[in-house]
Amino acid sequence: MNSHHPDVGGTVPVTTRFNLYQAVHKGLRAFMTDTLVRVGHTDAADPQDCADSAEQVRILLHLCGEHLVHENHFVHTAMECRAPGSAGQAEAEHVEHVAEIAALRGVLAQTEAASPAQREARWLQLYHALSRFVADNLIHMLLEEQTHNAVLWAHHSDGELMALHDALVASIPPEEMAVHMRWILPSVSHAERVDMLQGMRQSVPSEVFAAQLDSAHALLPSRDWFKLKAALLAPVTAPQASTNCVIKVRETCS
Repeated sequence: MNSHHPDVGGTVPVTTRFNLYQAVHKGLRAFMTDTLVRVGHTDAADPQDCADSAEQVRILLHLCGEHLVHENHFVHTAMECRAPGSAGQAEAEHVEHVAEIAALRGVLAQTEAASPAQREARWLQLYHALSRFVADNLIHMLLEEQTHNAVLWAHHSDGELMALHDALVASIPPEEMAVHMRWILPSVSHAERVDMLQGMRQSVPSEVFAAQLDSAHALLPSRDWFKLKAALLAPVTAPQASTNCVIKVRETCS
């Protein structure tokens, strides 16, 4: 990818503004790096290990592809409506990512079809290709978190951004959301985790919330789980509704 890198050494502004990207990007970083490490230590002579690693790569590539679609449709639309041209670089990089995902699927297929004599070399080829993809995405996510957030915060209220976030999340199928949450829950900070689950407790059926708590219990280290459980026992203030702040995607900008 030939992109202009964000200022990775710059100071990140301290803000209480609503951050669309933070939780999902923490989850994606964890999923990407875990998958890369897993591919790197896959035993090419072990069919089950190969099958499990290949399936994780497949799930990652699918999730990354759908993530691009969600950002293009919801976030970039909102940005371009109020600040024309502001999503141009990311849109171009997303086109490159789609091509990279297709290429990785091809490398994965070759790896799975390799003869016993070729498997070790094919898994190393996949590892190198995935390394480049992960590296590109880590830089790309910084662009979005720094440059895109600046645009979103300048042109949208927090109520509008929350409504945009809620519309995006509502569009994600449950099985896809389950994969996101599997990586987000252990990757965010304690405060972020508490806010996320308190909001969920007030907006989803009790059985759905209970299932998410069970998932958190299985995913979190004991210390993190007990801190979360204690925090969720504290009184919760209901959030104010933002019914007047809904952003319609693909709206006509005047």
